[in-house]
Amino acid sequence: MTDVILINPPNLFPEDDKATQKKKGYTLYPPAGILYIASALENNGLKAQVIDAVASGDSMADILKAIALSNAPMVGISATTAQLRGSLQLATKIKEKLDGKVRIGIGGPHVSADPAFIERFTVFDFALIGEGEKTFPELVKAAKEGRHIEGVYPGERTEELDSIVFPNRHLINSDDYYIEPYGKHFATVHTIRGCPFNCSFCSNPVGGRHARFRSPVNVVDEIEHCIREFGVKYILFTDDTFTLNTKYAAEVCEELLRRKVKLSWSCETRAGLVDRALLELMHRAGCREISFGVESGNEEVRQKVLQKKVSNADLITAFTECHRAGIDANAFCMLGFPDETCGNMLETLDFALKIKPDILGLHLTVLFPGSDLYKQALAEGKIARDAWDKYARGEIEDQPIYIPDGFSRQTMEVMQKHIYWRYYFRPAYLTRRFFKDITAFSRFKQDLRLGIGLLFSPRTRTGRP
Repeated sequence: MTDVILINPPNLFPEDDKATQKKKGYTLYPPAGILYIASALENNGLKAQVIDAVASGDSMADILKAIALSNAPMVGISATTAQLRGSLQLATKIKEKLDGKVRIGIGGPHVSADPAFIERFTVFDFALIGEGEKTFPELVKAAKEGRHIEGVYPGERTEELDSIVFPNRHLINSDDYYIEPYGKHFATVHTIRGCPFNCSFCSNPVGGRHARFRSPVNVVDEIEHCIREFGVKYILFTDDTFTLNTKYAAEVCEELLRRKVKLSWSCETRAGLVDRALLELMHRAGCREISFGVESGNEEVRQKVLQKKVSNADLITAFTECHRAGIDANAFCMLGFPDETCGNMLETLDFALKIKPDILGLHLTVLFPGSDLYKQALAEGKIARDAWDKYARGEIEDQPIYIPDGFSRQTMEVMQKHIYWRYYFRPAYLTRRFFKDITAFSRFKQDLRLGIGLLFSPRTRTGRP
């Protein structure tokens, strides 16, 4: 008997109850948080079933049927802020069709930042906030015993990360997931929980501000497990800042080299936390791509408004040294900050032209609950206090973004398109990518899709967390 069904819902279920449209783009990651919970349940003698509707395209009817057949007393829905609408649709249908026979819980970043969400949306019986590996198995056991599970349950944070069982990847179909241009044989691996930085646009309600590290041996043990069990050839480290501790990052690389692990990998990190020696070591260990948060090309906006203490010099050095080491360097930027001007936005384009990222990601700044920027937008009256509730109910289509004075959402999107076009459709960029693409057909396909996407749909609905 299945004890609990864990569900990763799409952002939106179609009204006609057909299969959900599978996510399109350059990456589709497995739901690591759910898989960690599934492993914790199994380690406690409990059986979990995972439904990743984002990857499978399962319709609402498919999911309801699976829940009914399982006889599971509990359903756990994991939701980012973007997934609120799909989560609410699903919980409402479960409550309606299964007549209250199943306890419905919600976890993940949004409810961790806004625990009162379940008081306003009572189709959810309970919420688990924060990390769930220790707390959630106890709730499932209680539900099996017929005890009443209701309200908000704080998760217990794990300090010793090596004690956490590897994500149970056997519960998903690995062929459903991909990362371009490397294909389907990949896995995501997390080495750090928590982030000590306080960028104003960021909300980190699950991991918190205290950084905890797995041992390099434990990390590489998981990588070798992925290679052995799933034929993985590429790893994406999903930490916000892989080189947060440069000595630790070097030790992970040295462990990969010591064991002669043959695969490629990528990560995200922060300019100022890499140097030539570390980058050369990372490249020898298989690193082929690093993404940096540039956010704005204006240093004052980046440091004073966004509270991201990274200088232009840090970024120029990081991109120069990555390219020198043979590592692709990508830039994540955003549009929409307090007091940002049209000139500031064009500075982001100018700075991108200077550092020459291999991929430029430019997003409109989404106001995530719990972030300082969200609180400022509330104080300024730029966002209604119930804006995310309205989004969850489908009363507004777009996720709330920060719109500076003098702009509208439409003009922000026009600027986004302008910067994308000016960056990507330059002879210098196209020539550089052409010479990379002629040596790798998979990269050519990625760039072709990117170009077509920018031609027809350059708009971005979500920003980075």
